[in-house]
Order: sequence, then C-alpha cells, then structure tokens
Amino acid sequence: MNETAAMAETPGCGYLSGAEIGAALGALSQADKLKLSAIDDVMRSGTGLGKNDLIQEAACRALDGRRRCPRDVQFMAFLIETMRSVASHEREKRSRMVYLAEVGETVERDGADPATAAQSPEANLIEKQTADTIHAIHAVLGDDPEAQLVLMGWAEELRGAALRDATGLDQGQIDYAKRRIRTKVRTMYLEGAIT
Repeated sequence: MNETAAMAETPGCGYLSGAEIGAALGALSQADKLKLSAIDDVMRSGTGLGKNDLIQEAACRALDGRRRCPRDVQFMAFLIETMRSVASHEREKRSRMVYLAEVGETVERDGADPATAAQSPEANLIEKQTADTIHAIHAVLGDDPEAQLVLMGWAEELRGAALRDATGLDQGQIDYAKRRIRTKVRTMYLEGAIT
C-alpha cells in the first residue's frame, strides 16, 4: 500500500478514509446526484469526456487516495473541485494536441498555440490575471455548489433558459446565487484578494 493510501486509511487523520469516502458517495441524495450531473455537463465542455465521466473520475481519485478530502470540507464541494481539476487537466492535455485530419494522426504541439503565440506580453498577462481571478472566485465559493454552477454556466456563456437547463436551477435559485457571488466578489476585491 502506498503512503497516500495508507494515510487515507488512517482513522483520526485530517482526511476522510477510503471507507468514509465510499460511505459519503453512497449517501449522496438524488438531488446531489442531479447537481453533480448538471455540473458534469457544464464542466466537461472541451474535454472530450463522456457524460458523467468527470463524476466517475473524481470518485475514483477519491477512493484510491489520489485526491484526499479534508474533514473540514463539505464532501460535495470536494467532489466539485476534483471534477474541475480533472476537467482542467483534460483541457490542457487536449490543447497540446493537434489533430491532422488529412493524415489521420495526432502529434504533440510544442506548447505554443498559434492563436495566442502572436499576443503581446501585456495580453498574455491580462489573460493570466483573469484566469487567476476566476480560480480565486471558484475557491472562495467551494462550499456553495449552486453559485459554482452559475459561474460555470457563465463561463460557457449560458444565460436565461440555457443557464436554467444546464444548472437544473430555477430562476429564483439563480438570482439568489448571483447575489451571493456578487457579495463574495465585492468582499474579495475590498480585501485585495482580487484586483
């Protein structure tokens, strides 16, 4: 047994054990499963993964100890963050690949995206700062799955009925989540966490 798996099995440590992860997965309500499925639909865009693959991968990583759930973090928030991490990794992996349809083979790119290679250093810095800001906002909303769903929908440029369909939330829930997002972002800005 590797060290990570051994630590995950140690009772009383700061992380849930494999058995506790299994129990938490088994205890997910139907509403939780529907939320996770809606999050999967939004997050897997651009990953090449199939429906609910992100959920399965997050559960596998939690069960085998590759991802550890701190005891002081809500299990749903942990799963959502793990799904986001997997989706991000899959997008990065796909962005390094160029598909040559005429030859039918895949080659590794040297890391430079032709669309962004000609960008100025200022444009690259703005893009990085924007990504850092979005990551900071997602991190502070880790215990608010509805707000996270709304943010992910916005990132996919979903609005109105499309946002309601993708998130599974009604308009009242979306409006309330928007207020929570604005409050958190305003607080983060005033505290200097984002600029």
